[in-house]
Amino acid sequence: MTLLPLERTSPADDVVEALRDIVLGGEYPPGTALPDTEVMRRLGVARDLARAALGQLEREGLVVHSLHRGPEIARLSVEDVRDLYAARRTLELAGLEALVRRRPADDVWLRAAVLSMTEAAKAGDGRAAVAADAAFHLALVASTSSRRLRVAAEAALRELRVVLAIADRVASDLDELAADHAALLEVIVHAPGPSARAALLDHLRRGESRALAVTHGA
Repeated sequence: MTLLPLERTSPADDVVEALRDIVLGGEYPPGTALPDTEVMRRLGVARDLARAALGQLEREGLVVHSLHRGPEIARLSVEDVRDLYAARRTLELAGLEALVRRRPADDVWLRAAVLSMTEAAKAGDGRAAVAADAAFHLALVASTSSRRLRVAAEAALRELRVVLAIADRVASDLDELAADHAALLEVIVHAPGPSARAALLDHLRRGESRALAVTHGA
């Protein structure tokens, strides 16, 4: 039997991963200055590794470079949040309609996301819960079988990552997050039509309210 070699990561990869975990953990509010000296202090790394990690997170859209302040956590305006949620409503309602047209509804990926969210809640893993939340909504859009709609949904969620991480950190009730998605799934599967549409719109409205509260406070 041939064993596959273990995947090895470089020190630079480890620093990027550690910094990404911190940012997506919601510890730095949007707009917070994040100079290389802060990364060096927080992670105990040399300046070149700190700068490389900041550069990678800038390419991912988690960090932006301000002319006067240097690197800072990406922020969204109130208008940005509202626009992104308007896009999500359009995309996810299209996914819902495609899903319920097929009977029985193919809910495998939605259920997998809810299971992951439930396990993350039990473990107190906020980042994994947020990732499972995104997976649930992307699975819904994927029901359209449209690559372009899926890519658009991924882009919207990517922009919202930091805000959603802060919002979930403030709410700090991962069990409620998982239960809310489980309830939404049951409505989608067992009460397709107006009830499912209303439940999804209500779910997104509450998410938008949490995101706006974070944005107003940033």
